[in-house]
Amino acid sequence: MKTLFAFLTTLLFCYQAELSAQTLLDSTLTSTIAQKKLIEGYKKKYERKIILLAKVPGKKSLVKVVNQKWPDETEVSYNILKDTAGRIRYITQSPVSESGDWDIAYDHYFDENGNTIAFYAIESIFDDNVKGGIVRKSLLKYYDADFKPLKQINSLSDVKFRPIKKSKQEFNFKDDKYVIYKDVTACLKGYNVILK
Repeated sequence: MKTLFAFLTTLLFCYQAELSAQTLLDSTLTSTIAQKKLIEGYKKKYERKIILLAKVPGKKSLVKVVNQKWPDETEVSYNILKDTAGRIRYITQSPVSESGDWDIAYDHYFDENGNTIAFYAIESIFDDNVKGGIVRKSLLKYYDADFKPLKQINSLSDVKFRPIKKSKQEFNFKDDKYVIYKDVTACLKGYNVILK
C-alpha cells in the first residue's frame, strides 16, 4: 500500500510540475504576442520616426535615406524603429528586387532589454494560378527572453492573406538564406548597421 501511495504521490507531483510548466509557457507566449502587437502599433503611430538605411554597391557602410529618397541602386533596405526611451524595438531587412517579381522582408522584434521576441519572414511572388495573382509564404516565430522558441507559424496565402491549400513546393519562391539574431546587438552587427 505504501508503494502505491508513493507512486501516486510521485505521479501527481509530476503532473502538477508539467501543468505548471505549460501554464508558464502559455503565459510567456501570451505576453510575447502582446509585446509584438504593441510594437506593431507603435510602428504605425510613429512611422515617420523610422530610420531608413540602404545598402548600395561599392559602399561598406549603409547609406541613410532622407525623405523617402532611396538611392536608385539600393540592394537592400533597412527600417529601424526606436521607442521613446531610445531603445531599438524593431528592425526589418528587405532585399530589393530589380525586376519587381518578388518582395521579401525579414522582421526582428525586440523587448525592452534588446532580446529578440519575434521574427517574421514573408516572401511574395507573382503566380497566375492563385486568385489575385500573388502568393505569400510567411514564417512567424516567437521567442522567450532566453531565445528559446515558444511557437512557430508557417503559412501560405494569397494577395489578401487568405490561406492557400497548396504546398510551397508548387511555387517558385526564392528561398533566400537568412539569419534570426538572438538580440538587437547581434542583429545590428549582422546587418552592418552603425547608428550615430
